[in-house]
Amino acid sequence: MNAITNTGISLDTPAETLDRFLVGSTAYPGMKRIYGDDINVNPNSPDGQFINLGVLITQDMLQFVASVYSSFDPDQAVGRGLDQRCAINGVIRRAGTYTYTPVTVTATQAVTLAGLNTAPDAPFTVSDAAGNRFVLVTTYAFGAAASTSLVFRALNLGAVLTVVNTITVINTVTLGISTVNNPAVATTTGTNEETDSILRLRRARSVALASKGYFQGLYDALSNVTGVTDVLVLENITNTTDANGIPAHSIWCVVAGTASAVDVANAIYIKRNAGCGMKGAISTNVTQADNSLFAVLYDVPVAQNIWIRCTGTAVTGSLDATYLKTSLLADLSYGIGEKATASNIVARLQALAPNGSFSVEGVSLDGTTWTSLVATTGVNYQFVPASARTTITVV
Repeated sequence: MNAITNTGISLDTPAETLDRFLVGSTAYPGMKRIYGDDINVNPNSPDGQFINLGVLITQDMLQFVASVYSSFDPDQAVGRGLDQRCAINGVIRRAGTYTYTPVTVTATQAVTLAGLNTAPDAPFTVSDAAGNRFVLVTTYAFGAAASTSLVFRALNLGAVLTVVNTITVINTVTLGISTVNNPAVATTTGTNEETDSILRLRRARSVALASKGYFQGLYDALSNVTGVTDVLVLENITNTTDANGIPAHSIWCVVAGTASAVDVANAIYIKRNAGCGMKGAISTNVTQADNSLFAVLYDVPVAQNIWIRCTGTAVTGSLDATYLKTSLLADLSYGIGEKATASNIVARLQALAPNGSFSVEGVSLDGTTWTSLVATTGVNYQFVPASARTTITVV
């Protein structure tokens, strides 16, 4: 029976919907009540096709009703419906960012190329072989024939990857422009919009802030600061300085990302325990209720280089080493103090190319000594992979 009660929503199954069309009830008679039990409702009959069509339409409508009903639950809502539910708790989805890359443009005569700053609806546009479009950021005027490097932005938000010497297509055909090319890697690779699953988890943490202890509340408050990508919170409850250099009865917050110092300091100030000391090289003042200034201390993680190398063999088809390397680095990131393992690299490469077989020769802290697992130098260090330190070999 289709109904919304105090126990939730109840909807007919396809078999129940079919029964409603065939038999129905006294109040709402079905086809057999109207025309008799001997009516031909076989799938290949006109009446059978009509009834099955009605069942499909009804089930589509019921599924739509179910999705609307579920969208009021933040643990089931998706997309913009989830955004609306999270906004009630003051949690906003973290937007994606754009990829920016230099592109060398060659002109054969004086010509002006429109950028986003003057023609946001019709900027000069180029693309790569994969169809990713890039638009000119700032309008540029060639005074004569010349080649110059200009900054282009990906048309779409998200992790749009670039490969050197592939942006060669001129979408905005312009008299006087002969060639375009990207001889260097992107200066900034965009990030994808926060996924529904991650947003749900962040909202769940945020509504529990008030019910948690100071330590957990501080961790969650920092995690919800815009621009924060990772957080490490350590505390020393002893009467002496501990092995991490944290003074007695103090905390040490290490915060990664692009968040402003003011936002991070305010989150720490609001959630730290009264009288709790702090460790950190970054000091930011917070204005207290009596207008006095309180210095909040914290740190950002120390970037630590990591080297990666592996070998891949195509089981079927072929493998593209450049694609694998670029895609791996776009997806690979490490948390503060997180260890790097060879097995994690293999799993990511296998997901990128299911038709390949991969063996990781190792990860390394210096590019010389290779192993299957490496740990950061300290708890406040964070591994940073890079193209120059990553080798993907296809054999």
